[in-house]
Amino acid sequence: GISGEVLDQTLAYLENYEELSGMTAAPVGIQTFIEHKDYLNKSGVIYPEIMKELIELATPNKYYEAVLTGGIGVAKTSISIYIIAYNLYLLSLYKDPHKAFGGLDPSSELEIVFQNLSASKAKEVDYERFKSLCDQSPYFTKDFPYDRTLKAKLKFPNRIIVTPVSGSSTATIGANVIGGMIDELNYMATVSKSKISQDGEYDQAMTLYNSINRRRKSRFMRKGQQVPGILCLASSTKYPGEFTDIKKEEAK
Repeated sequence: GISGEVLDQTLAYLENYEELSGMTAAPVGIQTFIEHKDYLNKSGVIYPEIMKELIELATPNKYYEAVLTGGIGVAKTSISIYIIAYNLYLLSLYKDPHKAFGGLDPSSELEIVFQNLSASKAKEVDYERFKSLCDQSPYFTKDFPYDRTLKAKLKFPNRIIVTPVSGSSTATIGANVIGGMIDELNYMATVSKSKISQDGEYDQAMTLYNSINRRRKSRFMRKGQQVPGILCLASSTKYPGEFTDIKKEEAK
């Protein structure tokens, strides 16, 4: 049967369907997307408490960032890859996503990025797990498959790509980043008297976040509309006052 939360979420999409201009079909809720055999086919894989968090995160027009922190094993990566997969599914339903989100150049790419301390970490830790999820998904292998001839990134129809990037502040320059994940933010460098920063102090986590955040807002936030997609900010805890603490306080 369908839970009340899932039904409410599906109805919320249907009620706003006319506002979701350009969609070829009304989307299913995230629990259906995860569990149904035609989508991710992962019934029974997600713990009920984690599913509740995913249902909340997938509430239409409510969240554009997620701060995921805590110790090892609290499902930071799982929540990130499943909510990103759901947002990729939502993007797949647009006939012309470039037009729907601000009239972007149709020849440009809409990017979902996985960023970490280094490009190799981004690829090996989060991106590969996301790729594996897509490879096991009936929806992403049959209905909305990526180009299997490319090895460095996942290129889906409508020039939507998923790619791992390095922890460099220039890694996403020029990119139409619609969402993704920045991982291990609390373990990134903070350097005093740095030549990288004009004010003498370089905060890698804040620099990477600001770079992607500015690009998301400048490309996609038009006429006050919410930024589409979601950016997951994830890291194990390290010390009080770290990046994820700052973001949690900001949310409050």
